[in-house]
Amino acid sequence: MPWLAPVHPYAPLIWLAGVICLGLTRFTHQLAGRGKIWYYLFSSAIRPVGVLLIFFGWLAVDAVQPAFGVPDLNAETLLFYFGWDAHSGPQIMFWINLLTLLGILASFAFGIWAVKALGVRRSFLFRRTDDRLFTRGPYAIVRHPQFLSAVGVTFFSAVLFPAGQWGTGAGQTWIMTETFANWVMFTVSLWVLSIIEDRELAKHFGNEYREYAGRVPRIFPN
Repeated sequence: MPWLAPVHPYAPLIWLAGVICLGLTRFTHQLAGRGKIWYYLFSSAIRPVGVLLIFFGWLAVDAVQPAFGVPDLNAETLLFYFGWDAHSGPQIMFWINLLTLLGILASFAFGIWAVKALGVRRSFLFRRTDDRLFTRGPYAIVRHPQFLSAVGVTFFSAVLFPAGQWGTGAGQTWIMTETFANWVMFTVSLWVLSIIEDRELAKHFGNEYREYAGRVPRIFPN
């Protein structure tokens, strides 16, 4: 695939910085209890930065440099780009790309559901020490639905926009390179962050959270 550009060298550092920002503002009741207003201000400033860094980091991971310019853009070019040959019809890559697009949309919709259920404040700004444990909606499926959404969106984008060639002709393979490696590292970092948050929530909510964690999986449904 000659139109695919390699991952930007700083992309992993960008999204990792975003994960670290989120880690600094998890449900840390000790910090909130010692200086509530300052912690809330800190969290309200850092958490949106973390989300933006993850977003822009993955834009850099999924950077694609098309082999055609805007003046050349037309329906036939787009279909060819996604695997539809004008003469022979849809190729295997067309169906793969279609499924991955649907996967991205479904993962994104799940994340929107999670944000709507929990609320914008608790999702992107800060969480108060008197907030009650939320276990409804997507939080009844997994304990960290926003993480699951991020893992899904980045996975399907790694399939749709693999950095580097997958192989050509008879020797074509389905091995993804830098993009998939970024997805693995990103997923591991969110898993570690979920463990940190689980421990913090268990300290704060006690048996209520332990019972919840015993019946609802962490990130991946089972």
